[in-house]
Amino acid sequence: MSETIQKMDEKCKEMDGVRSGAEEKVRILGAEAAEREARTNGVERELRLEREWRTSLQETSICNTEKISQLHQEIDQLKRVSERYLTLQEEYYALKEVCSEQERTLEELGGQLSTAKLAAVELREAADNAQQQQQQQQSALQEGSVTWANDRMVTQCKGCSREFNMTRRKHHCRNCGNIFCNACSDNTTVLPNSAKPVRVCDECYVFLVSRYSVAR
Repeated sequence: MSETIQKMDEKCKEMDGVRSGAEEKVRILGAEAAEREARTNGVERELRLEREWRTSLQETSICNTEKISQLHQEIDQLKRVSERYLTLQEEYYALKEVCSEQERTLEELGGQLSTAKLAAVELREAADNAQQQQQQQQSALQEGSVTWANDRMVTQCKGCSREFNMTRRKHHCRNCGNIFCNACSDNTTVLPNSAKPVRVCDECYVFLVSRYSVAR
């Protein structure tokens, strides 16, 4: 009986050892499973983060692509604006040159117009003076009297306005009585009160010749 009890005790001890070994294996396996689960969770977390990072990169890439496309469009638009600006600038300078040329032309025309007006006034005054002188000459011829210019008071030619000197001598016109240089009175014609040709100025000569031609 005691032998049987002893065997049962040994068997129980053996069973306890087996159970302890099994429990240790279970504990080890549980620890390994927990470690693998933790490692798996870490890998899954890393994979999730990688997916999120990849998705973010894709979204960023798409956004950057859209921005690049938009920038290309803006660059093309700026190029067109720049070309249009250069064209407008060339047109502006061309129009500015035309305006400057027209202003210069207007200034020249204004100067020519002023000169023409001044010349017209001078011609009108000269015509009035000539007409008045002709009337005086005609009156003098009709009256047969001529007022002689004072030789001492006259210092320049009545015709060309040149100053008298030692070589440019004074000569009275026998018709109007004014004093001329030799070049402006180098004419001779017969007057009603003279028997032979006498010296007359250019204006009187033209007047007398035309008068005699009409009389004939």
